[in-house]
Amino acid sequence: MKVLITGSSGLLGRMLIGHLLTTDAEIVGIDIRESPEFMNRERFRFYNCSITDKEKLKSVFQEEQPTNVMHFACSFNKVRNKTREYEIDIDGSDNILEICNDTPSVRQLIFSSSSAVYGGKKDNPLWMKESDPLLPDNYRYGMNKKIVEDRFTNISVRNDLKVVILRLCLITGPIFDKPKSVISILIKMPFLPRFTKEMKLQFIHCEDMSALMELIMKDTDISGVYNLVPDSYALVGEIVPEKRFISLPFFLIKGFMWICWHLKITNIQPASVINSFYPTIVDSSKIISRYGYKFKYNSKEAFLDTKMNNRLPADVWF
Repeated sequence: MKVLITGSSGLLGRMLIGHLLTTDAEIVGIDIRESPEFMNRERFRFYNCSITDKEKLKSVFQEEQPTNVMHFACSFNKVRNKTREYEIDIDGSDNILEICNDTPSVRQLIFSSSSAVYGGKKDNPLWMKESDPLLPDNYRYGMNKKIVEDRFTNISVRNDLKVVILRLCLITGPIFDKPKSVISILIKMPFLPRFTKEMKLQFIHCEDMSALMELIMKDTDISGVYNLVPDSYALVGEIVPEKRFISLPFFLIKGFMWICWHLKITNIQPASVINSFYPTIVDSSKIISRYGYKFKYNSKEAFLDTKMNNRLPADVWF
């Protein structure tokens, strides 16, 4: 098995590569920046390439002839130019789908989507299934993931190419190193708004995520959409009981996050605050029943492990 990973230097990519290096898989990384910890590892090759560079992508696929493609690359929150964001998330994903379809060696294409596609709504059911409506509203990260899902689902591909869409929740693990993120705020901030105390969140530990992805990569029949989340959730007040929870009107929090976003103090889009205000707790019974998988970490344990062991810079306060 030869696995090509786009966005290989991002957190998700590095977590999966660390796991795959313990197997006999060959790994090809594509990103616009290197991952120094893997550059000299046997069975890992890296190409400095943007997914928006279609011709260079084609040459990488022709050279490597991968069997499995993990499409993780996206703009996430750091790109603040909507046009550039669209080029990366949508046009770049179109390039990946087209090249996979034109490369006979590729048997499986996996796209890392997000539970954000469901959207944070007051009337969300507690355990949302893959068939529930997707309403990400104006949260661009969720909107772009939905657009790519629609394209990967509706565009015809050759019969022997299996397309799998995985809707992930917040990912944790000892190599977590993303400041200005939801998880870093929970770990680093000395206080939190009182309304967050009862907020429900799902966390998947990188060990469970990688183990499940390995099962999926070895599954020659799987296709379609799956929620890749643990069968549990955690309450914020339970995972950070030491925090000071203060009363703040929601409109002040929205305004504060808008200012922080535009001053580049945080990478969390203001719309994600609204998205997080209401729970988006999704059901994983579809993937669990397929493999009979038992999670090593529940949501609370996954967060607490990262709270104790992470690579967040010591000099940042969120």
